[in-house]
Amino acid sequence: MKFSLSRPRFEQLDHYLVRREYDKALAAVADELKRNPSQFNLLLRQAEILGLAGDRDKAIALYRKLAGRYAKDGFYAKAIALYKKILRLNPDLDEVHAELAIMIEQDKAAHVPLAERIQLRQPADGGVDEESGEHTPAGPGTDELKELQSSALFAAFEKDTLKEILTSTALRSYDEGDIIVTEGEPGSSLFLIVSGKVKVFTKGEQGEHIPLAELETGDFFGEVSMLTGKPRTATITAKSQVIAIELDKGSVDRIAAEHPEVRSTLEEFYERRAHETVEAVIRQMRGE
Repeated sequence: MKFSLSRPRFEQLDHYLVRREYDKALAAVADELKRNPSQFNLLLRQAEILGLAGDRDKAIALYRKLAGRYAKDGFYAKAIALYKKILRLNPDLDEVHAELAIMIEQDKAAHVPLAERIQLRQPADGGVDEESGEHTPAGPGTDELKELQSSALFAAFEKDTLKEILTSTALRSYDEGDIIVTEGEPGSSLFLIVSGKVKVFTKGEQGEHIPLAELETGDFFGEVSMLTGKPRTATITAKSQVIAIELDKGSVDRIAAEHPEVRSTLEEFYERRAHETVEAVIRQMRGE
């Protein structure tokens, strides 16, 4: 396929990446950033391409900067995901978990408490306009609200405990159609969706797969299996490309041996969100 010389280079970005022409890809992103310097997704793309091009130091510096911005806005899960990408570029940077734990601790101390941020972003209920009599839609904020609510889990731990939790998490990537967990199999980890969507299924009486729900950014699944050791209650597949943070039971048990509050914090967090979980959907479907 030929490209016109008059086309903006940014439109050819995927073409450059496929051909591993990273210098051209970086130039295309740089040109676009001149027009949109605050475009967060462009900066993330730039960091990704720098890593692909082998410029690890610049990629890591940019990821650190972007993670700091996420943390300061209360989006801790996204910040964690970027720090995990830093470790993929340089596994020897052991200090990054302590760095992020300090960053989250500072955010908790210096900014509006996370609970208040969540309350401020609660979508409005909508209503009726007094003049026109027409219904006004609910206000925005649902997606960001979910992300802030999921961040509340990490905000619940003190700095030293949080560092151990962060060290024990893993960043997972799934392509569309991938099976993430399978109903009936042993369950020993929870997942937090950082980006993308998943589909939830359970088996019917004839063994057929019954669709139950879709989960997206900010949603958890697998927490009951991790806390209880019971088999998975549903099959979860990736509806799109998915990035998720995984925390396994073995790590939780190890950390809880020294910090008993870890398990109780996880259980309290689950209880607060119980009406939104996969297990709640299944119980409702089965009339339990």
